[in-house]
Amino acid sequence: MKKRMITLLLAASMVMMMSVAEASETTKQISITDQDIQILVNNNAISLQANEEPIIYDGRTFVPIRLVSEALGLGVEWVQASKTVKITGNTNTSTDALLQKDAEIQNLKLQIDSLNNTIETLKADDNELSDLEDDLVSDYDYLEDVKIDDITLEGDEDDVNVTIEVNLDDYEDEWADLDDSDIEDYIEDVVYSIQDQLSDDTEVEGEIIDNDSDDVLVEFNKYGDDSLEVTFEDDDYRDGSSDSDVEDVEDSLEGDNFYVGDLTFTITDVSYDDDDEAVTATLETVDDDAASEWDDLSSSTMESDVTDICEDIADTFEDDADVSVDTVTVYFYDENQDSLESFDYYVDDGDLV
Repeated sequence: MKKRMITLLLAASMVMMMSVAEASETTKQISITDQDIQILVNNNAISLQANEEPIIYDGRTFVPIRLVSEALGLGVEWVQASKTVKITGNTNTSTDALLQKDAEIQNLKLQIDSLNNTIETLKADDNELSDLEDDLVSDYDYLEDVKIDDITLEGDEDDVNVTIEVNLDDYEDEWADLDDSDIEDYIEDVVYSIQDQLSDDTEVEGEIIDNDSDDVLVEFNKYGDDSLEVTFEDDDYRDGSSDSDVEDVEDSLEGDNFYVGDLTFTITDVSYDDDDEAVTATLETVDDDAASEWDDLSSSTMESDVTDICEDIADTFEDDADVSVDTVTVYFYDENQDSLESFDYYVDDGDLV
């Protein structure tokens, strides 16, 4: 620490440092202390010239007002006429920053409240789905003779994903005995219960899985009021057909008309053999002189038209009865029920013999 005596013009120095109002000029000898004081503005040190160093006088520290003001981004002007120091600039920086920070805090609080509300909604949805799961497992614990191991739900009132678990290691034979309609009826009941509990507009998607192999056996969906759609993926476990399905197809085909050349033929009898995966159909014509017209047909016309008939019959059984068809045998008769000709059609090869 060092002390030095200096003489200052009070009117020039005190007005500059203290921004006091106009005063009479006097000269006084004072004692000050020089301690190599540093000035930090927002934690940044200000470079000081020799004539800008702060001083201590009468227990108070005096710093150059221009130096500090400009470091804060303020303008300083000395008005000689009025002996006034004018400091100008934006002094609201801190206030603006606080207001911005307060706005950010309020926004975060709103986000937290929104998240808390979402969490509570999800908890409520989860509890509702959990209760519904228990009801479904209790009410739909068997699909015909197949035990349902579990039914789980994920989602909310708008969208629900359903997983139905069975164990085909224990119920393989029982599953193989199921018809498509058995499975569809079961799924329809489950989906109806879900929408009845949640909303008619609930979109339901799901699957039946074998938890022994993790194979997906059936997929299904029902979007609000739309029809239930079911896709079977269990070809390795059952054929999916039923006697009633086959009989329905047989009944629907009988009476259908087909053409070979200009001759009209009607299916009078059709049957499906499950063991051989073969269809046999009898077609008769009521056209007069059919035998003569048959003989006049070209081989290409006959082959093309008969192939179309066999393909149509095979497709109908495969699509509507969900059975496999290897061969289609067709017998053609004239108006007198006399045999015209017969053909065997091999579906996979597309050969007609």
